[in-house]
Amino acid sequence: MKIDIQIDPGAGLCFGVQRAIQMAEELLKKQDSLACLGDLIHNEEEVNRLKSKGLQVVSHCKIVEQSGKKLLLRAHGEPPSTFRIAENYDVELIDATCPIVSRLQKKVAKACEQMMVQKGQVILFGDINHAEIIALKGFCKGELHIVRDISDLEKLNPAKPTIFFSQTTKYKSDYLKVVKAYRQMRKKGEYTEYPLKVVSSVCKQIAKRDLQLIDFLQNKDVLVFVSGKESSNGNNLFRVGAKQVKKAYFISNSNELKADWFMSVKNIAISGATSTPLWLLKKTYSRIEELLS
Repeated sequence: MKIDIQIDPGAGLCFGVQRAIQMAEELLKKQDSLACLGDLIHNEEEVNRLKSKGLQVVSHCKIVEQSGKKLLLRAHGEPPSTFRIAENYDVELIDATCPIVSRLQKKVAKACEQMMVQKGQVILFGDINHAEIIALKGFCKGELHIVRDISDLEKLNPAKPTIFFSQTTKYKSDYLKVVKAYRQMRKKGEYTEYPLKVVSSVCKQIAKRDLQLIDFLQNKDVLVFVSGKESSNGNNLFRVGAKQVKKAYFISNSNELKADWFMSVKNIAISGATSTPLWLLKKTYSRIEELLS
């Protein structure tokens, strides 16, 4: 019986992460080593590949030790405080912040100033511990609320002017659900006279990634999902995909694959997070072929 193996055409690195990796590799062609503030990408295999080229990962408490040297910033961005520390200690920052994230930082900063004047609030849909959200918080001087899901809305006061944003790596469908619930709160409390602005801030490449995966998994028996264990995008997308197939497996590298996963199946799907490089998906494909032969 011939088994069909397919790599999800929508999988692979997002633009921002790909750009950051290219910047790192270009610099490493000119120098033996380069420090990066935090993991450049939430994928252990890709981080190890870059480390073999000379990339070094440093924490925020080690910024001052980079005095007189270059320090690469990852795609998620950094708060203004990081730039101030770097300037004070003569650290040359190489800013690989995704342009989409950079634009959102400016919008959030402007919205916070506007809401301070109007005694309003800014609501940001996202993961409070995500690097992008931590950076965005640094750009807001006024009232900023982080909501992870609809349940967090209960803590908010809808009787205020409000501007709504989303973390760029969230799915549009989830963002719209939260916004809809907030609109219902306002209507129920008769607070609709207060201005509400909803900003479309989700990255277009990621916005419908969940729906793309669901479509790809039609008529598939098994999903092999390749992602770094720390990738929030990867963990969220895996949960979406696992509901669409009979069997789903989360792996970080091809050595974790087992032959008995593919017994009595006809269609195998390989997908990954926006932080999973294409070379790792192809390596997974090749390893599955070996196990089946």
